[in-house]
Amino acid sequence: MKTAKLLAVVLGLCAVLAAPVEAQAPARATVTPSTSAGRTAEARPRSTAEVIAAVDAVARRYNLAGEVLVARGSQVLLDRPYGTVRPGGGAPHVAGERWRLASVTKQVTAALIVRSLPLPMLDTAAAPMVEIRRDPAVSPGDPYPPFGDVTVRQLLTHHSGLFNPDTTPVGAGGVPGFYAADPNGAGGTRLCWSKTSVAAAPFSYNNCDYLVADAYMRRSGRPLAWPTGMAMARPDEIGVPGFVHGAPEPHFQLASWGAAGGLMGTARAVWAFDRSLMTGRLLPPAALAELWRPEGHGSYQALGQWVFPGPLHGCAAPKRIVQRDGEIWGVQARNFILPDDGIAVVFFTNRSADDFTVGEVWQGRGFAYDLLSAAAC
Repeated sequence: MKTAKLLAVVLGLCAVLAAPVEAQAPARATVTPSTSAGRTAEARPRSTAEVIAAVDAVARRYNLAGEVLVARGSQVLLDRPYGTVRPGGGAPHVAGERWRLASVTKQVTAALIVRSLPLPMLDTAAAPMVEIRRDPAVSPGDPYPPFGDVTVRQLLTHHSGLFNPDTTPVGAGGVPGFYAADPNGAGGTRLCWSKTSVAAAPFSYNNCDYLVADAYMRRSGRPLAWPTGMAMARPDEIGVPGFVHGAPEPHFQLASWGAAGGLMGTARAVWAFDRSLMTGRLLPPAALAELWRPEGHGSYQALGQWVFPGPLHGCAAPKRIVQRDGEIWGVQARNFILPDDGIAVVFFTNRSADDFTVGEVWQGRGFAYDLLSAAAC
């Protein structure tokens, strides 16, 4: 994690699902499931005791350090800690720790924007975005190139061509300057305006997209109200400390990720958000359908999340899976929703991707695949 390029890879893991899913889509029906995740034929739903035993077995096999929550309907079947906070021993993890949500924040941001805007406004050329830059709190008189006709949807799906903060010069520990600076300083979101945007630009994962979308909501009088149990990180607040290559992660300002990755909360807070989506409390049916509608053209990317059919071991047919990944330095987060089954699986680890490989469901093996198979089949 010594260069900006490597950090971009780390932060981009929450977006990488798009390309592998597209590439692997034709092979979905023929994927060979892992034999270690449980039953081989779908039957009755697992009992709570069976889910706990199956998830515990997966956590032990992969030597997990972190927390897993599995819920079905209105019931949390388990919310369990595994392993120790520091590699090599010491204090154990405990359930209910406050984690950085990383790019799970984007999933929350997208849902709140869809709730707040009339659906046609998602696709209206965002001329009102120009008004943001007249707000002294956002762009106090600095000259900026034209914003163009980028829409809110294009911001939420990374098709804007905006400046990418991951490319700012790196400092101590390889952290790009954007993420190491005081989030309340003069740089902030203004840097996002320093490059001309391009409507319908090719996909390019970029935290500025969500920072600008949040600024638009505030400027238009629709500030986002974070769900109960979630709050934006304060300066120098990071939650559970992360580890990279077995060593403490470098210093950064989690708050600088803002609406792109700066939320903190518990696994139960994430589940409550998931449940509010599945039950229709947060969004009416038409808005939820829009939130979860993949953009098509070979991509399963929806608004702030990916939605795809995933084959799981022990399930007779692929499950519709709503997935959001997140990783900031030494902490990884995953939020899986299986809306047709009323199941949510929330997972955190404070080991980086270099230390703990989560894997992808479409691979038909690995931790994520085995965990979802244990929870859902």
